[in-house]
Amino acid sequence: MTENTIDIGVLDVLEEKPGWLLHPRFFPSKVGGKPAWLDLKNLCAPADLTCKKCNDPLIFLCQVYAPYEEKDDCFHRTIFIFVCRNGSCCRPNCTDNFVVLRCQLPRKNDFYSFEPYKEDEHEIFSMEEWPKLCNVCGVRGPSHCSKCKKSYYCSRKHQILDWQKGHKENCVELQTCDNVPLPNFTVTEAGKSILFKEWELVVDAEDEEDDNVVDENQEMEKLRKMMNEKRAGTLSNVSESELEQYTRNMPEDKVFNKFSKRISRHPEQVLRYDRGGTPLWITGNTEGALTHIPNCHYCNGERQFEFQVMPQLLNFINVGIDFNSIDWGILAVYSCKNSCNIGPSYKEEFIIKQDLCQ
Repeated sequence: MTENTIDIGVLDVLEEKPGWLLHPRFFPSKVGGKPAWLDLKNLCAPADLTCKKCNDPLIFLCQVYAPYEEKDDCFHRTIFIFVCRNGSCCRPNCTDNFVVLRCQLPRKNDFYSFEPYKEDEHEIFSMEEWPKLCNVCGVRGPSHCSKCKKSYYCSRKHQILDWQKGHKENCVELQTCDNVPLPNFTVTEAGKSILFKEWELVVDAEDEEDDNVVDENQEMEKLRKMMNEKRAGTLSNVSESELEQYTRNMPEDKVFNKFSKRISRHPEQVLRYDRGGTPLWITGNTEGALTHIPNCHYCNGERQFEFQVMPQLLNFINVGIDFNSIDWGILAVYSCKNSCNIGPSYKEEFIIKQDLCQ
């Protein structure tokens, strides 16, 4: 991340990166697919990654590689976001269907080379000594198929899904094969049915452009068009008449005007990184969204804003635009200011979901 400036994250839609380059050893920032865990041994329990609304397993949304270069024990540092796929669990300005985790490691650790890895697809990086991962979603898989004993799962629900999506046919073959390693980061047919599409998250500095040169009316019209086409997020629960009324009144929301002008520099941005800064809020109507930021659960130190996920990401992860889809205006992530190393390897951090519609 760049010092003393705001970084933005975009998805390279023109040149998709091969999946093997998003392996944990390359410390990726990415969206979708299975999580590229940092600490490969001390993974959190599946129960820690369940929805507070429906108790279903949460699905990996994205991760941001953000080391603290000034701290030896944060040479590698990644923040992960998980979300429930059930749209019925998505409520305005509510984060009960999200979990944010922070993990960090010193440069010398039990998992990775001290020096950067070469980009070699065939380089051997054994995962067999670390905990098994769910064959479907990639989180810790404490249970396995009782027949083949080679496929692991985080929950009964994902085991049933995998059985229905192909394991039923493959199980017998796996039973007769010795030493068949199942790739931890390959997306199975069951995974394809629930995981988000995988993209590399490319992060770079935001352009230093004068806000005054932006044609506000033109950008507002573009955003209105996106909203009418339901491609801007946070609008799945709004009727056409309500949408029309809202868009007529949008210029009165000065915060929204500022938001639309600022993102017009990079309309494709899906993430804004500004450690210690302030979120770019999407609306001035903050009822129910903004709250007191609690101190770190582990050291009781202050938390600070680190980054936000933008509504544009919804356009890339194929969540749909119907009533039963997940949605957000922005997701603002706050993390321990000291990036403490107390407690479990994967530490829960704080997230605010701000929506346009109340």
